[in-house]
Amino acid sequence: MNEVIKCIKERRSIRNYLDKEVPKEIIEEIIEAGKYAPSAENRQPWKFIVITDKALIKELSEEIKKQIGTMLKQRRKWKRKFKELEDKEVLTFLHAVAMAKKDIIFYEAPVAIFIVTEDEMFNDESCACCAQNMMLAAWSMGIGSCWIGFAKFLEGNKKMMEKIGVPDGHHISACIIFGYPANVPKPPLRNPMADIIKWLG
Repeated sequence: MNEVIKCIKERRSIRNYLDKEVPKEIIEEIIEAGKYAPSAENRQPWKFIVITDKALIKELSEEIKKQIGTMLKQRRKWKRKFKELEDKEVLTFLHAVAMAKKDIIFYEAPVAIFIVTEDEMFNDESCACCAQNMMLAAWSMGIGSCWIGFAKFLEGNKKMMEKIGVPDGHHISACIIFGYPANVPKPPLRNPMADIIKWLG
């Protein structure tokens, strides 16, 4: 099988990591792969914030839980933005996340990389391409990863955004954790091609 296709099909989201540091040169190589992603008008709109400080990652995790808890208390207001808050299963899940004792945000991963960008059209799409490049490059080197959507909640705390070095006028486009997998889950079944493709012509 083509090595690129093989990597794409075998990559999994990892939420259980070995207590082992990822060498700086590997992190830099992963970021370099991200920089080669396509971007609108070749703007290359991404900036990277690499966090390997375990205490800081834990602090960020607790802040995210706090922000989720605040949102749940004010969910009437937030329903306008997140219709999912009308779903009882989603509410139960969010309550569990907010009250969890363990780090179920960053899963105690040794590395968290924030991709931040300015508020400009197509920047987030460009950063998503960058993030996928990084996850695939990592997998090819034996490093697991997982996109952490909950990291966006940090935007609710300006001081925390300043603490991790997000520049003014920028927002969190993506956050990915990296580390050596403690185990690799089996791949879920994919939808049949006939169910998701429409041919014209």
